Amino acid sequence: MATPTLTAPSGPSAGTPRPAGEGESLPVGPRPPVHELVAGFARTGPARTAVSCGASSIAYGDLNAWAARVAAALTEAGVRRGGRVGVLVEPSLAMVAAVLGAMRCGAAYVPLDVSNPDLRLAEILTDAQVDAVLVTDATRRRLTGLDVPLVAAGSTREPAAGSASGAARGREPESPGVPVAADDAAYLIYTSGSTGEPKGVVVEHGQLAASTLARRTVYPGPPVFLLVSPLAFDSSVAGLWGTLTAGGHLVVATSDEVRDPERLVELVERHQVTQLLCVPSLYSVLLDAARSLGGERLSSLETVVVAGEPLPPELVDRHFALRTGPTALVNEYGPTEATVWASYRRFDVPGPVSIGRPVPGATLHLLDEELRPVPPGAEGELFIGGAGVSRGYHGRPEATARAFLDDPFTDTPGARMYRTGDRARWNADGTLAFLGRRDHQVKIRGHRVELPMIEAQLSALPGVREAVVVPDTASSVLTAFVLAPSDPAPAPESLREQLVARLPAVMVPARIVRLDAFPRTVNGKADRAALRTRADERQPLPGAAQAVAPTHAAESAPQGDLTARVSAAWAEVLNAPHVPLDVNFFDLGGHSLAMFRLREALERHTGRRPPVIALFKHTTVAAQVAMLHDGDGSTEGADADADAAASAERRAAARRARALRARRQDPAQEAAK
Repeated sequence: MATPTLTAPSGPSAGTPRPAGEGESLPVGPRPPVHELVAGFARTGPARTAVSCGASSIAYGDLNAWAARVAAALTEAGVRRGGRVGVLVEPSLAMVAAVLGAMRCGAAYVPLDVSNPDLRLAEILTDAQVDAVLVTDATRRRLTGLDVPLVAAGSTREPAAGSASGAARGREPESPGVPVAADDAAYLIYTSGSTGEPKGVVVEHGQLAASTLARRTVYPGPPVFLLVSPLAFDSSVAGLWGTLTAGGHLVVATSDEVRDPERLVELVERHQVTQLLCVPSLYSVLLDAARSLGGERLSSLETVVVAGEPLPPELVDRHFALRTGPTALVNEYGPTEATVWASYRRFDVPGPVSIGRPVPGATLHLLDEELRPVPPGAEGELFIGGAGVSRGYHGRPEATARAFLDDPFTDTPGARMYRTGDRARWNADGTLAFLGRRDHQVKIRGHRVELPMIEAQLSALPGVREAVVVPDTASSVLTAFVLAPSDPAPAPESLREQLVARLPAVMVPARIVRLDAFPRTVNGKADRAALRTRADERQPLPGAAQAVAPTHAAESAPQGDLTARVSAAWAEVLNAPHVPLDVNFFDLGGHSLAMFRLREALERHTGRRPPVIALFKHTTVAAQVAMLHDGDGSTEGADADADAAASAERRAAARRARALRARRQDPAQEAAK
C-alpha cells in the first residue's frame, strides 16, 4: 500500500522578486515524509551506499530492511501511529536504522544524548511519555528501573547488512510503513527550559518535509555528508534527512572520532566528504588539524556549513586562506522551534559576517515591543514565519502560546510565527545582522542554555539563597556566583556535584564562587556585566592547594619539570593560576573542545603532541605526566577502547553522582564535611 504524500500549498515561482524578509517559495508539488523518500531510494537504488560508520557501511536496501525490523519490534511492543519512541543509541548504523524504524511505525522519535546524566534521561523520557525506547547493549543499562519497554535497535549481524543490497539480490523491498499525515509528529527534541525542566519541541512531518526540501533546494545534489552532531542536537536533522532524502552518503563519525580533529580530517579524505556541518569552534580546530596534516586532506569539501554559535570573522578569513579548492562557507541560523534553520549566508569569498537571508519557505520579521515592523536599519526582535514553524512545546500550552503567535503578515489560514528572543537589524545589502539575545539565554559550544534554569537549580539547593550564572567572554564555559549565608556554608564542590547529577555537562558551571554580596545595578538587580568580568579573571580551581605551581614544580618530584610543564598547559586552557594534580579534567570544567586546546598547549609546553584519544584516557595532570614520561599515548587499540574514551565525561559525571549519593547516605560524613 502506497503511503500518501504531504501536499504543499501552491505559490509564486521561485524566480519572483521578494522582500528581504521573505524566502523563495518552495517548489510546488507533493512533499513526501522524509522516511518515505528514503524508502524510495531503497526501491530504485538498493545497492547504493546509504550510511558508513567506523569500518561498516550499509546500502539503502539493507538500511530500509533493518528499519522495517525495528518498526516491527516497536509495533510488537505496543507502539502505534502517534506514539513516541526514545532513541538512546550511540552514533552508529543502528542509530540511523532506529530513527527510520520509529518513523516507519508512525511514531515520533525522541533522541537522547548518551552523555547526559541518567536522571536527565529519565526526566526527558517521562516528560515525552514515550511508549518504548530503542537501545543497544551498551545503553540498555542506563535505563534500569524505567517502566517502559526497551527494544533492541539491532545490529549489522542481521542478514545482508553491510554488503550488496538484499533487495538487489531479489528480495522484495518493504513498504514505507504506516501512513502519516502532515500534522503527525516526526520528532521531539528537548531544549533547555528557564524553569529548570527540559522542554520538548514537537516538529511535525509537514514541517520537517518543508525544511528538508528547502535544504535540498539550497544544496542540490546527493552529498557525501559527515555527521558530527549528536542525534539529540537539532543540526543532526539537517545532516541525516538532508542527505538520505537526496540519495546521498551519510558518514557518521563515532564518538571518539568527533573528539579527535585529526581523525575527522582523515574521515573527510577517506570518504571524499563533500559537505559537513558543525559549530564554528569545532571547525576552527578542524582547520588547525588540516594545517598540521596538510590542507589537501580537505580538498573534497564543496561546502562547509557552520551553525549554533556566532561566526567569528577571523574564521571566515582562515577558511579561505587554508582551502585548496572552491569550498563555500555557509553561516546558518535557526532555532529548533523553526525546524533547524531559518536563514543562511553563503561565502564564496571573504566578506562581512551576517546570518544572511531567509531560507526557501521562511519569512523573517523584525518587530518592536508592540509587534510592529521596525524601520530599515533599526534594531528589532526576530520573528520567524513560514513552513518550518513547529507545532510548539510538548505538554506546555502556556509556553507555546507565549512563543508561537498568529502570523498577521500572511493570508495562510492558521499560520503562526515564532518569537525567537533574538535581536537583529537589516543590513543595507538585505542580509540580517545578529545582535544578541533579549533575555538570559546563551549558546555554550553550540548548545542553547537558559541561564535562569541553572540559577533555579542552584537556588533550590540547601544553603543557597541566590545564584547568578554567567558565560565567559568566549561563551565556552559558565561560572556561577552564589550567596550562601548559612553556617556552615555549602562547599562549591558539593554544589557542583549536585548539579552534575541533574544537568547535562554543558549546563554545569565550571566554577561556583561564593560571594558575600552581589554587585548591583541602580535598580537593585545583580550586575551581570560586572560578574561576567569577574568570571574571566584567573582563579584557583577546586583542589588547587594540592597543585604544583609551575615555577616550583621541579623541586617536588623526580619528574617535576614535566609535571610543571603539563600543569602550565592545563592552567592556560582552564584559565587558572594553579591546577590540582589528581582531579579529572572534566571535574574542573573542561570539555571536549577544551581537550583539543589542551593538546595544542601540551605541544607548546612539553614539545610532545599526544593523540587526543590518549588524553581522553588520561584525564588528570598526574596521569598525563606518567603517559608522557613512559612514552605511552599511542592510538593502538583505540578502536577497541573507543566506547571507554568516548564516554569519559559521562563516567566522570557518574562517579561524582555516586559520591554524592554516598555522602547523602552518611549524614555523619556530610556533617563533618
